[in-house]
Amino acid sequence: ITNPHGTPTVFLPLSFVVFVDGIFAALEDLARHAADDRANASLTDSIENGKSKQAEWSTVRVGDFLKIKNREVIPADIVILAVKEKTQIPEGRAYVETKSLDGETNLKMRRALKCTYLRIKEDADTLNIGEGKIEMEHPNKLIDSFKGTFSLVGQEKEVIDPNNVLLRGCTLRNVDWVIGIVVNTGQDTKIMMSNTESPVKLSSLEQRINVEIKRVVMYLGAVCFTGAMGSFVWKHNKMLDAWYLRWTEADAEDPTQNLHDYNATGEFLLSAIVQFFYYFLLMANFVPVSLYVSMSTVKYFQAKFIEDDLEIYHAETDTPTKVRTMALNEELGQISHVFSDKTGTLTCNIMDFRKCTVNGVSYGKGITEIGRAAFMLQGEDVPDDVLAGEMLSREHAEMHKQPHVNFYDQSIRFDLVGAKTEEQAEALQDFFTVLALCHSVIPEHDEETGEVHLSASSPDDEALVCGAKFFGFDFIDRKQGNATLKLSTGEEKTYQILEMIEFNSTRKRMSVVVKKDDVIELYSKGADTVMIPRLKGNQEKLLGSTCEHMTEYAKEGLRTLMICKRTLDKDWFEKWHKDFKAASANLTEIEKRLMGKSNKIDLLAEDLEKDLRLLGASAIEDKLQDGVPACIADLANAGIKIWVLTGDKVETAINIAVACRLLHPEEYMEQIIITAEDDDEFDKNKLKDKLIENIREFENDVKEAGSPDLIKPRALVIDGPALIVGMDAEVQPYLLRFTQCCKAVVGCRVSPDQKRQMVNMVKTKVRGVKTLAIGDGANDVAMIQAAHVGIGISGQEGMQAVNASDYAIAQFKYLRRLLLVHGRWNYRRMSRLVCYIFYKNIVMAIVQFWYAFQTGFSGQKFYFEGGIQLFNIAYTCFPIMLLGVFDKDVDEKIILKYPQLYNNGIRDAFFNSGVFFNWILAGTFESVIISIFPLYALDNTSKPGAQGGDGLLPSLWMFGATSFSLVVLVTNFKLLMNQYTFPWFSIVVWLLSVGSWFLSAWGMTSVLIMDFDGYGVYVELMQNQSYWLCLLLVCVFLGGRDFFFKGYQRAFRPQLHHVLQEIDKFNLDSLDNIQIPLPPQPHMYMKENLADLPEHVEESENLELLQIVRRATRTASDMFHIPKGLGFAFDASDMQTVMEERNIVLGRSAVKHNKSRMSAIIFGKSTSPTNASFVDRPGTMIGKKSFGEGIAFWDDDDELSGEEEDDEEETSAGKESTIMGSLGMAGLFVSKLMGAVDDDKSDDKSDDKIDSKREATKSEGSSNRESVGSGRWSMGF
Repeated sequence: ITNPHGTPTVFLPLSFVVFVDGIFAALEDLARHAADDRANASLTDSIENGKSKQAEWSTVRVGDFLKIKNREVIPADIVILAVKEKTQIPEGRAYVETKSLDGETNLKMRRALKCTYLRIKEDADTLNIGEGKIEMEHPNKLIDSFKGTFSLVGQEKEVIDPNNVLLRGCTLRNVDWVIGIVVNTGQDTKIMMSNTESPVKLSSLEQRINVEIKRVVMYLGAVCFTGAMGSFVWKHNKMLDAWYLRWTEADAEDPTQNLHDYNATGEFLLSAIVQFFYYFLLMANFVPVSLYVSMSTVKYFQAKFIEDDLEIYHAETDTPTKVRTMALNEELGQISHVFSDKTGTLTCNIMDFRKCTVNGVSYGKGITEIGRAAFMLQGEDVPDDVLAGEMLSREHAEMHKQPHVNFYDQSIRFDLVGAKTEEQAEALQDFFTVLALCHSVIPEHDEETGEVHLSASSPDDEALVCGAKFFGFDFIDRKQGNATLKLSTGEEKTYQILEMIEFNSTRKRMSVVVKKDDVIELYSKGADTVMIPRLKGNQEKLLGSTCEHMTEYAKEGLRTLMICKRTLDKDWFEKWHKDFKAASANLTEIEKRLMGKSNKIDLLAEDLEKDLRLLGASAIEDKLQDGVPACIADLANAGIKIWVLTGDKVETAINIAVACRLLHPEEYMEQIIITAEDDDEFDKNKLKDKLIENIREFENDVKEAGSPDLIKPRALVIDGPALIVGMDAEVQPYLLRFTQCCKAVVGCRVSPDQKRQMVNMVKTKVRGVKTLAIGDGANDVAMIQAAHVGIGISGQEGMQAVNASDYAIAQFKYLRRLLLVHGRWNYRRMSRLVCYIFYKNIVMAIVQFWYAFQTGFSGQKFYFEGGIQLFNIAYTCFPIMLLGVFDKDVDEKIILKYPQLYNNGIRDAFFNSGVFFNWILAGTFESVIISIFPLYALDNTSKPGAQGGDGLLPSLWMFGATSFSLVVLVTNFKLLMNQYTFPWFSIVVWLLSVGSWFLSAWGMTSVLIMDFDGYGVYVELMQNQSYWLCLLLVCVFLGGRDFFFKGYQRAFRPQLHHVLQEIDKFNLDSLDNIQIPLPPQPHMYMKENLADLPEHVEESENLELLQIVRRATRTASDMFHIPKGLGFAFDASDMQTVMEERNIVLGRSAVKHNKSRMSAIIFGKSTSPTNASFVDRPGTMIGKKSFGEGIAFWDDDDELSGEEEDDEEETSAGKESTIMGSLGMAGLFVSKLMGAVDDDKSDDKSDDKIDSKREATKSEGSSNRESVGSGRWSMGF
């Protein structure tokens, strides 16, 4: 079975597609190989036979001795044998920066093995350490774990722990050099094994394309089957006479002599099967081969525009937005839920020491932005003295220029020198001593300037150390196991650090044991939840006042830590220290601790950290990033639900959410707070009952008010312990359902895994959602990878979140432009590109099917083969790609001013089955016209009786050339009708694409060897006047259809962007009464039904009235206030459709997923109240509402109608004539509508209700109503 007589004509376009696709793959591979080559060619110092020489990384082998110098990147996993330190007394300490490994920017301390660091002073000493052996674990990806032993001949084994190992990718700091032995190289290193690829993500548009391709193939199969059956019928009727078409050979002298032996039915069936596959080849272009190449090319340039956008470029850190997964460009325009971390995402993660409480006395004036929000939440004004204190605090900070300190309170200076009491002075000194010593901060000394730079494991530690320095306790050095403080008097104090137990997410505290003047003391700091149970008794009064102050600090959004100390008995500590060292070196105990099991290390730490004396608490501020409140407000106005997941306390999280405009004061938003932290009786039954109670309360409020938009919005605040219960299989559906009732959700005290669980819960359990997770730290990676789209912020916590993300930005505020502008544009462009590519291919392919009706369903091809192969490469390829990159239906300033435009993306309005079907249907209709019209136009004009006729009938190739010319013209004109911006290069490319067909057709048919069948056809056709007339008439007919429909849509059924286009075009911003409120939220349906919460479905008495309102609102798509004097017309004949919809509205089967509810906004003074019921969604009646003078509706119940819907544009002449109609149709009087519609098709009860409403409104509406025909009224106001 062959179409082009055995010539591989498909080879050219297929090669082009594969070639372009290969270019993109090659670009990615080249970048990857270039990075690999740079890494492999990097140089390091290798020691052989006691001498150092340079070697490439690729030549390093296990067992080699390497010498790593300061600020060099470590090429392999090595065990430290010796260190050249900057101090005279060697301690075997080195420092590394692990940013590329775990995303943290702080320096970490590492130690050389005790049995070797004193024996190796230079390179040659590696020859003298003797024979040895290393026993170690198999290579793995656990970067915080290493198990092994090192033994030299004649010496005891020494345990190798993670502190003795330098991992590949880290950077050596603060030492001259390190000598180590290689234990892992290449792919066996921990960083390479932990570099797992991010999960492959596919945009919802591409998933939808896969579904639609299956349907298109089914359509193709139906067409082929119809053609095959048509061929069967035709042959059954004609083949017996047409003996020359038989497959069986006939006798040349008497063709009918073997007729009785001829099996016609069998041959016809076999022929039909062959014909089916022949049609399949003939119309294989139904499924465009170039689709994915076009999409990849467009997405590539879209990604470049995102990365080059200066509006989302952070100049201070020289950080542009980075697109890491361009396949999700359009997904950015469909986000329904945003899950955000707080620290470093909404806040700067740059801490300032603000306040403290010591010995029951609170110090620190002023108030934070979050504190202001707390007063607003309570409906109170901030006291003047507090505002004055904040001003003095800022002035004081600017004057002293102490980094990470924003503190003002003169009383603390006096209390430090004993102005109040000696006891208070001693408590303050102990307090700041703990802050100056209990940390993992490493001071870096700049030898040139003499300055000391602090490298902290967390910004909290750095702020606390800076706070201690501000009050005269300056941490200046850490060496030889000692820490040195410089006091404000100039005196230096040295403390011996005997032991340090570092902070982790499980312990939530940190402790150090120090020795000074033969006194051993324990200094501890940590969260109040873990410190209070470890306090010594008889401190109730101090604890009460401290907790009260901490609560006040939390309301201001400050991060608090309790500060404690304990004096240790020398003999007890020595015994404890011996046991702790042994446990810390025990591989079994280390493994238990890593696995979270009970172990001696943690038990001994618990034994040490008890009977603590409370000193006070610190409070540091993490400021909100610039632009965060405005960004969150715009995202909420766009219809996006925002969840903030943080580890802070409930009070802190609430106040931060208020400061971000995520939560509102109680008079505007009802906050449902669910906490289990302090509730011993909290269980799943209690949580389930509370959720059901709130769900039903919400439903009852909606029923009474008539719409969710008319009641006080809900916000859920839930803590981590309650979430653990909420994730139970029995409770989770109720938790999920209630979250869908809430406008915002705040999760407090949540762990990284709980963040991932919440994202997965919404992503997998709710239909129609598109989730986005954004964070800046390693603890956000799981959440980022779980969401549909993951965004990493290049913040203070390194690059791990960025490396795991799909997009990387520098500030949270850039999310606004990334989603609302780039996301919306890209989603609309890609939707139009996909629909258009399928449309043009179907138009081109199916024309030949209609021609088969004229050829006995023979499947005769009547296109030039060259034209078929160049159709997707030259004639229609480039204009649609330019549209996909450059087209803008609404200017970015309008999008940012009216974020409600984004709502269409959440509702999948630009690309869904209805939109796609309408494009296919339009293509099929146009193909009929393109196929049939030339057959009669050219045939009639060629007859002798016709004017200019020559009596020569046109050949099938002339028909084919004419139809193909129309295919090229109509599909390209269709693109123009769906394009909004027309840059000069777009017009040039369009003209070249269309012109290339005429030029190539003339060239192909002018050379005999290129196209034997069509030789000379097009040259003759171009001289035929009827050919040009045919092109003109068909293009005007089909183009006029689109043009007039667009005019009708803009005049009578405008979409929101149509109105905004006209507002922008005609400079109508001066109309202050034009307002665009929040559009209704699309329904997000759970995939599971709740038996305990049945749907409330009631049949309204006012059904006909309801349907009139529902039908009328379909003529208005946007919600805004309208100037008086504008109006619209409503046809009473539409009541037939109203009646047909009656059963649909009441039937539960009519519920559609992911469809917006209809909402109403009431405005103006009520002059003639009218009761009307309206629908929350098909199948659910939600009550009645009294409407006043004017009402505007959001038309969300209509599906967009493909290429003729939502995104349509008319010419400039059409624009000028439709502005009044657009605005007029968007506003309407329901009361006047009720009196205007005159149709007697309702039941008795409905008639009575409607008649009463008509009488109530006639007096108001009659003066503004004129009869314009039977059953039609024109209404205005």
